[in-house]
Amino acid sequence: MPISLTPRQPPSFRDKESELQMRIKEPFNVVAVGDIIQMMPFSNRNDSNIQALVQLMQNSDITFANNENTIVDRLTFRGPIAHMEADKHVADDWKNMGIDMVTKANNHTFDCGDAGLIQNFEQLRRVGIEYVGTDYNTAEARLARFKTTPKGIVGFIGAYAETEDHSQLFGIPMKDPIVVTSVQLAQLKAMRDSILARRAEVKTPIGMPNADPEGSVLVFGRQFRIQNASADADEEINSIKRRLKHHLESKGEITYKNNSVRLNVYHSVTSEQMQQLRSIASVDTNDSSETLDAFDVHFRVGSKIGEYSYVMEPQDFRDILREVRTGKQFSDFLSVTIHWHQNRFSFQHYSFDHYPADYQIKFAREVIDNGADFFFGHGVHTLKGVEIYKGKPIFYGISNFVFQNSQFRSWRDDAVGRAPATLEGPTVGDGETNEMRWAWLDEAENREALLISADYADGKLSRVLVYPADLGKTHRNGSMVGTPAKPTLEVANEILSRFCEYSEPFGTKITIEDGVGVVHIPLE
Repeated sequence: MPISLTPRQPPSFRDKESELQMRIKEPFNVVAVGDIIQMMPFSNRNDSNIQALVQLMQNSDITFANNENTIVDRLTFRGPIAHMEADKHVADDWKNMGIDMVTKANNHTFDCGDAGLIQNFEQLRRVGIEYVGTDYNTAEARLARFKTTPKGIVGFIGAYAETEDHSQLFGIPMKDPIVVTSVQLAQLKAMRDSILARRAEVKTPIGMPNADPEGSVLVFGRQFRIQNASADADEEINSIKRRLKHHLESKGEITYKNNSVRLNVYHSVTSEQMQQLRSIASVDTNDSSETLDAFDVHFRVGSKIGEYSYVMEPQDFRDILREVRTGKQFSDFLSVTIHWHQNRFSFQHYSFDHYPADYQIKFAREVIDNGADFFFGHGVHTLKGVEIYKGKPIFYGISNFVFQNSQFRSWRDDAVGRAPATLEGPTVGDGETNEMRWAWLDEAENREALLISADYADGKLSRVLVYPADLGKTHRNGSMVGTPAKPTLEVANEILSRFCEYSEPFGTKITIEDGVGVVHIPLE
């Protein structure tokens, strides 16, 4: 009798039709908040407005957040320091708030190097908070982590959208200058000026640039210059390189990795400007393609100059989607979050866009398609809208839930220590120093956030409530600026009215009831 060499397939006990569905049938409540940049505990304060938010977190079945600053034990930590490391008591405060799982993948992950990151992980583990998004290597950072609740297994994945700093027109020109002719320099200056001319189109535009050193211009995140540009043009680049090199070296050793999706940024230019750029780059000007890669910058023809579009690195995106699908296969409920800062316009101030960039919509929807039950974004220090996609919520930006930047102990980017007080002039405390340094993030819209509460019944989304938080929109003492509290009814309605506006492009209907947003869930 001949022997079959075909391997026998084991029987499958998986229900492939339902494995990507939410499988918790009991009533299940999920709470999510955004960035937590916290220096002082507050969850036990006898303040009814603070407790109104804290109790929502404590009473949920699972609460998610973004761990943005670094938590260390000040008694033992001797690693690199930045400007927003917090003592271990903050971890205890998070536990008391009811936070169960956090993502660590963001732009401040490595502020204190590997040493600070490891202590951060140790403090989270000490209090029983699970972390995701950062690990020994990229493969492990991408993995879902799990927490078993009485009602089922909850999975969580955290990601970070990573790109060069093209979030402002001038960028950080670390590359060597590009030498051009005088005519080409004039063309590039005209492009820069036409972008600046659009500043009035947005509420919070970028600032006007300093005067260009003679014979040069900063645009598209690069410096262009003629052959005999002034010495000031050299110093402009060298000073930026020195500052950034010093900043990076002050963090110490960094070997850990984030779960990053790397982005290619495309700058829109008109057809005429594209032809000029092709000539400057010595590329065939008869080429009629819509894109150009030159000067380590990507360009794309658009109707107007000054708009960004983004392309995710295919391997990063595919790997993340695989882990989303795997995470859902291994759990009953899966939440996915991402930290992203990208604007749609180069003339808009960094982190002040209220609507998602093109790739953000694609990312969120495909994450849902691959099994996520709940999605929320953060990173921008302002609000973005919500959509209900295939019966599942996508929150594009819920802002910074705790932002105690007024309580940063000092600005110690040199990682050496606290500078002596000046002997002349008025005595200045860190409160005044922080106020000056962070003035660009002290707009009223930076002092508001959302707490999201989603209810599920019989495995389906049944209710979504949006609770606004006031972090200092109304006057308060400096010690309480950045601490979330229930706003007055007037402030709550104002925040929610704009949130409704930001959600309109998705056809999302939201009603405001007694200072709480109620998101309408379309019938399937």
